[in-house]
Order: sequence, then structure tokens, then C-alpha cells
Amino acid sequence: MRAQHRTIVRIVATVLIVGAISASFTPVLKVSHRLHSDRTAIQEALSGPDQRIVGKQLQETGFITIDGKEFGHERLKGFQVLDENGDISNPTSVTWYVISTEIPPWLPKWMLRSLGTTWLIAAIGVVWAVTSIWLGLLVPLIYATVGSTCAWLLFSMFGMHGLSLAVPVIGLLAFTFSLLLRILEFILSSPKQITTIARGLLLEASRTRLSLAFISILLILLPLIPYWLDPTSPLRHRLQTMLSRSLGMTFAIAACLTVLLACATVAFEIRDRQVWQVMTKPVNKFGYLFGKWVGIVALNATILSIAGLSIFIYIQYLRAQPVASGMQGELDRLAVEEEVLTARVSAEPVYQVLTSEQLSARVDSIIEADPDLRDLESIQIPLRRKIRSEVQEQFLASQRSIPPGNQGSFYQQTYTFTGLGAAKDLDAPIAFQYRFYILESNEHEVHKAGFVFNNEPATRQTIKFVPTMTHVTLIPSSFVDDEGNLKISIYNFYQPPEGKEGRGSISFDADGLKVLYRVGEFEPNFLRAMIVLWIKLAFLAAIGISVATFLSFPVATLVTFTIFASGLMAPWLSESLLLYLPPLTSEVDFGDIGMVIQWGFENIIRGIASFLVYMLRGFGEQQPTSQLVQGMFISWGSVFHGFLSICVLWSGFAIAIGTIVLRKRQLAIYSGSG
Repeated sequence: MRAQHRTIVRIVATVLIVGAISASFTPVLKVSHRLHSDRTAIQEALSGPDQRIVGKQLQETGFITIDGKEFGHERLKGFQVLDENGDISNPTSVTWYVISTEIPPWLPKWMLRSLGTTWLIAAIGVVWAVTSIWLGLLVPLIYATVGSTCAWLLFSMFGMHGLSLAVPVIGLLAFTFSLLLRILEFILSSPKQITTIARGLLLEASRTRLSLAFISILLILLPLIPYWLDPTSPLRHRLQTMLSRSLGMTFAIAACLTVLLACATVAFEIRDRQVWQVMTKPVNKFGYLFGKWVGIVALNATILSIAGLSIFIYIQYLRAQPVASGMQGELDRLAVEEEVLTARVSAEPVYQVLTSEQLSARVDSIIEADPDLRDLESIQIPLRRKIRSEVQEQFLASQRSIPPGNQGSFYQQTYTFTGLGAAKDLDAPIAFQYRFYILESNEHEVHKAGFVFNNEPATRQTIKFVPTMTHVTLIPSSFVDDEGNLKISIYNFYQPPEGKEGRGSISFDADGLKVLYRVGEFEPNFLRAMIVLWIKLAFLAAIGISVATFLSFPVATLVTFTIFASGLMAPWLSESLLLYLPPLTSEVDFGDIGMVIQWGFENIIRGIASFLVYMLRGFGEQQPTSQLVQGMFISWGSVFHGFLSICVLWSGFAIAIGTIVLRKRQLAIYSGSG
């Protein structure tokens, strides 16, 4: 054990490990670079002006020749790559089929998907090993590596391939967590008050059974999630399940640990009078609380780094898993790359809205037609506002409904999407997403509808849909006109039986029709999602530390969890407030005690709810897990906005409140008998 601290041993170990990693990754990187260049050349040929010639050659022989080099395999002979117009409808998918015949059996296919990912893993491996050596963890590194290798060989020998990946990863994650804690302790080794307190909290977290229990659960469960996925389900569903479960579980465990640790570290030190010893040193109240917060934030950064690295590698591994044969499998593979592991933005159709004058006229007609409202001398402003909102919503809903056919004729509605110039410039496929309702919306029924793009009959498509289920149709970006607009006409092909004319309209919700297109890659989107989770955990830490300055541990924990739950519900609570209308003061009969109590109770409830929405709506609206699962783009702008509003403003406000309380509170009272 002492030998690992000698300089000569560290130098020799560094040379050996760096050499071993380089020897392992050099062939991988060399082949990956070659295949990446070949893939680019193949895709250019399949999407270029000679794509019909190349596609026909591939269908007839199974091979294509590019710059004198032949690609393909006999098994590709007869593979249908040309559509009814003689074009290659999906060059990316066909390219992957062709290049897959060139991949050596020993090369993991997921490394070919992103060359940058391969370089990143190689760099992380070198930094991981070298840092372990120079921080005095050479022996634990050897134990972790040898133990993980033995576990992999043992489970592989018995054919337990799922556990052969999960169990070794558990050991490596545990070692990596210890390594990151050692790095943080080194970074926070400064004798200044904030870093010293933060370092003390990290030591506390690494030794208390509560923290170790939460961290152990996370490190064990994360690698087991892929083992629990249904191998018969489509690949895109497995990836979405993996992202949802792993990120959701990581945030839930980290949030629970954050709340308990933040409340415990302050409340227990005040209760057990340990804070006396701290305050007798040159430590001010703000430095004490801020140091605690920095320590918890650093611990959360470690947890999210470990979880993020594990999830990221498993996602890369899963994305290269085989899919079903035939067209269904190809659509599944395409959905993985274009709908899940991507970063997309959405656009909804432009609807007509009623002007203020039109709304006022319709509201007046409704009031005039209702005798209960007509006879009132004055109409409450909230009631009039509610009627206006309902009228506008009914008008919009009428545009989201398509009547059924009648005697062989079909009805249609045309929807215009604007601002799609970026999608046209990127030349990426556009996903048209829709979720329809019809009749009783039975999920066991299948109905037909039709699409026509830009009023061009040549673009018509007939599709089948299952009510209440979300469907996606990929359309080329060339359908977008030069102004960035796209018109989609939807036809209702349902013909009601005799005697039931008028039944069978297709309808959809306000968010039931949208187009989505790629604006970025999955990898940086994943990084931004992890940063947003870290920001939300930082806010929880600040709240827990603040309330623990004047509440006991159980009460502080309960209050912090209540604020956490309120933050998650804030977006839905804001929508509920639109329909929660207490009576106006002018309408209250203060001689009626029951009415006064009801009026006071409802206004207090609305006031509390409005305050929670104002304070916590930004926390609840940040939903990176949901955005990642749906392949939606998380912008750096939203990350910075969340950092400034949640991490800086509200967390700083919470710590400031705790500082004021701590300054006003008399922490030490000597009774003469202690």
C-alpha cells in the first residue's frame, strides 16, 4: 500500500496504464476513422444526383462502387432501397445497412455512431486512470479493474450476458465515486472558511450511513436498469424507458439525499451544540451556510457525473442493438435516431383567433340569451373573463375538428406551420406528429385518414391511426417552401353508416398536432439536461439549509419536501388558478358568517397558491428528463436562465434568509450547569 505513494511507482504505473489504454483504443480509433470516412462517402453517393443509379446497382447486385472501392454484401441483393418514384427515400438508413457489412466483429457498433464519443471515452479512460494513480488510489484501481474483469468473465461463462455487464459496472462506478470524492477533497483543501466547511460536509456525507445507503442504492440500481428492459419491445421504446427510469431514479434519489443531508447537517449541529465550536472560529454566519451549500452542490455534481456517465454509455450501447427485420425494424432504427436520440424543436399550426371586438359581441350574445345572467345588474369581471376564455377555446376547438365523409365525399382541414426555414436549411427529415380522436376513441380500432402537403396532389398519403395514440409520419424537408411555411391538409376518410350521419369527426387536442425537426445532437443535449438537474438539486439544498436554521430536523425535512412537491406541481397549479374564482368583496354579505368564512378561506387558498406559483413555477417548468425522452431540444439559453433564476437568485435568497435567522438566533446560552 505504501509503494503506491512513491513517485517512481506512480510514473511506471502511469506509463503502463496509458500504454495499455492506447493499445486498446488505437485500433478502434483507426478503424472508426476509416469507417466514418467510408460512411460519409456512401451517404453522399446515396443522396447525390446519381442516387438512382447507385440505388439500382445496390438492389441488383448487393454492392456499390465508390472511387474504385466496393462496398456491400450479397445479402443486400434484392434489398428494396428505391421508392415508387425511383429515389432513395432514406439514405441514412441505407448507408448504415451498407457500412454495417464493413464493421469488424470485434468493434462495438455503437462506437461507429459517433466518432467524438469514442475519443471522449478514450480520454476519460486515460484521465480516470492517471488521476487514480497520482491521488494514491493505485491499489484500489487494480482491485476494481481485476474484480470487474473476473465478474464479467464469470457471468459470461454462464451465459448471463445482462449481469455480465451490470455487475462489473457497479464495481467501477463505486470506485469512480470514491475517486471523484478524493478529487473534490483535494480541490476544497484550501484553509478558507467556505472550502473548509464544504470539505467537512463531504467527509460527513462519505461516512454517515444515511448518505452511503442512498448512494449505494443508486450505484447498484443504475447498471441493472438495462437488464430489466423488455428485449422484445421496439428499440426506441427501450431507449425511452432507459432514459426515463434512469434519470428519474437518479433525480429522485439525489433529491431525497439532498433534502435529508441539507436539513440534518445544520439542524443536528445546532441541536448537538457542535455549531458552538464552528462559530468560535473566524467563520461568519453566511460563510457557514454557504459552505454547507457548496459541499452539497459538489456532492450532487459527483452523483450526477457518475450517473450521467453510466447512463450515457448504456444509451450508446443500446442504440446499436439489433432491431426487427424488414421495414418495421428500419422504421424503428430511424425513429431512434430522428425521434429519441436527437435534439428537436417543435412547431404548432397557426390558428385563427377571435379579435377583442368579436369576443365581446359573442359574450354579450351569450349573456343576453341566458335569463339568469341577463337579469343581473352587473356581470362580475372574472365571470366575463371566463366566458371570453371559453368562447375563444370553442372557436379554436372548431378548427381542430374534421367532419366525417358523406356519400363518397371527404372533408378536410388545412393547417399551416410557419418558421420552418431552419429545418429546410438543415435538410433533416421533419417528423409530423399527431394524436387523433374519433367516435368512442377505442384503442382497439384502426381508422384511415389522408395527408396532402402544400396542396400538391402528388404528395398525398393514406395513413392508418389508432385513436388516442401518438403517431409520427416522416416527411422530407423539401416540402417546406422558401418562406419557411408548410401546409398540411388532413382528410377524414371515415364514412358513417346509414342513420348515423354526422358521427365520426376527427379531433385533436391543442398540442395534438405538431411538426418536429432536428436542430442539434443528443450528446450535448444530454449534458444540458444533467446541468438542469444539478441546478434543481442546488435549489433544494438551499431550501433545506435555510429552514434547518430555525426548525428541527423532522419539521425542516417535511417543509422542504413540501416545497419540493409544490415546485413540481406549480405548472399544473397555475392552470387550476384560472378556474378558481372566489367571490368578489363587493358581493359578500358580511352579515352572513358562513359566507364570510367561505370568502376568507377561498381567498387565502388562492393567495397561497398564487404565491407558490410565483415562487416555484420556474422550478416545475424545467423538465429535462421529459424533454430528453421525447428528443426535444434543451437550449443553453434555458439552462442559463434556470441557473440565474433558480441557482443564483432563489437559492441565494434562501441562504440569505437563513443567514438573517442565524444572526438573530442565540445559538449558545450558558446556564452554569453544563
